Amino acid sequence: MLLVLLNGCEKEPLDNSKAPSIDETTLNISCFYTQKIEGRFEICKSENGKHSTLTKANGKDKWWPKHSALHNETLFYQSDNTRDVNDYASASLWMLDANHNQTLLIEQGAYGWEMQGLCNWSHSGNEIVMAAVDTAIGRWQVYITDANGEFPRRITTRDDVDYFDPVFSNDDKKVYCSAIPESEPKVNSKIEIMRVDVATGIEERLTYNDHRDHHPDVSPDEKTIIYESLVDPDYLSIGKWVVKELDQSTSSEKIVIEDDNINLFPRYSSVAHLLYLTELNVETFQMQATIYNTSTDEKFNVNDTENITMNPDPF
Repeated sequence: MLLVLLNGCEKEPLDNSKAPSIDETTLNISCFYTQKIEGRFEICKSENGKHSTLTKANGKDKWWPKHSALHNETLFYQSDNTRDVNDYASASLWMLDANHNQTLLIEQGAYGWEMQGLCNWSHSGNEIVMAAVDTAIGRWQVYITDANGEFPRRITTRDDVDYFDPVFSNDDKKVYCSAIPESEPKVNSKIEIMRVDVATGIEERLTYNDHRDHHPDVSPDEKTIIYESLVDPDYLSIGKWVVKELDQSTSSEKIVIEDDNINLFPRYSSVAHLLYLTELNVETFQMQATIYNTSTDEKFNVNDTENITMNPDPF
């Protein structure tokens, strides 16, 4: 594999000549997201300016909605109501159909997994990719199941590192994820964006930098990838996360979103100038599902509510 030396990341100037108005941005908000309602997290939907709650209160937390437009089905995790919403140890994988009926796909502890999470649909809608910790391995690995969460097969091959944040390529033949490359020391600061061939498990390293990279998402034409990057581990004792974009033809990176807040879980949308993400406001320390307009360099909340929102999944 060729080593690509990257220049320093710089935020490129924005072209505001065709900047959409605030009203246009608001009308284009179409996504599923997680919202805290009466002390529990539920799966919600925003469309045409209207917000609806899709899951029923049962004392559990529901989070990480991922929608398949082909079958109009939405995956989500359910876990115990604890301090951390992403409670992978008690997580089970569920699916909502078009009528909001809930079906359990992978129960907690199934397949010998002590933790599970980070699922995404294939573009065909016939498979699900996810990360899980098998008790026999003790590390996060990437698995693919059918659309019902059955017949899991492991596609990652190294037992000595964790693989996180899997998402399918547009042809479903490869999976983008984050992991420590084989040639690097086994420390979290060396986590990079990787690409794994589904059939062979062969890995390609895509990012080469001194920052921890996570949660890749693939553009509709697959020419670019966005992801979160830890550029300052000491920032406010939390760490400063920005959103970067990688040009796959040149292997060059640029910073797309950087401000005083913590920017996480970026997602492309079908609307070219809108990116979806979760923002941690450093003044209120509250998570909020956010849209970033790349034409105007502005952010908008998915839902203007005092409740915590996160994990927007555009459709």
